[in-house]
Amino acid sequence: MSHDDKARKEAIRQHFIAKHQARKAAMVAEWEDNIREQIEGSPVETRMTIEDGLAFLKAGGERKSRAH
Repeated sequence: MSHDDKARKEAIRQHFIAKHQARKAAMVAEWEDNIREQIEGSPVETRMTIEDGLAFLKAGGERKSRAH
């Protein structure tokens, strides 16, 4: 395989990776918007800011269990 072929394949691979990352970033942004809307529209009093709530949900939404 020539150097040009390798360079072309690498350019195609990098382009694919960049497109994939852009799609994923757009999906995450949309999810964040949807979650923000749900949090803001929630009738339940929250004790977290929107940013803290998003971070909590991104971390799996699990609360540390407390000893009873």
